[in-house]
Amino acid sequence: MPFTALVIVLSAVVICAGSALSVPHEPPLWMVLAVCVATYPVGTALLDLEVLAEVRDGWAGEWSVRLAVASAVTALLSLLVAPAGGEKGSHEERARAPHVRRSASCEHRSH
Repeated sequence: MPFTALVIVLSAVVICAGSALSVPHEPPLWMVLAVCVATYPVGTALLDLEVLAEVRDGWAGEWSVRLAVASAVTALLSLLVAPAGGEKGSHEERARAPHVRRSASCEHRSH
């Protein structure tokens, strides 16, 4: 049981880190769904390893491994989908964003 708890905790850390990495440049929903479908067999292959035999016996350990794999791949995908040069948002999003202009009185007070 302690090994299963360790795997669940490590999986939770991977899930949180993957979520934190994918939030700034979230991939489209269809990509996330494709990742979930594609990583299910990967999670199954990992759970078939003899090392994780104890983990695959319980649903919490099994699904924590599956979600950790999906989160890690989604985070990598979000880094690949991110705009080049570290720019936030796409060109279309920046074009639609309202431009804020300071009035002359605000600029005068700031000097």
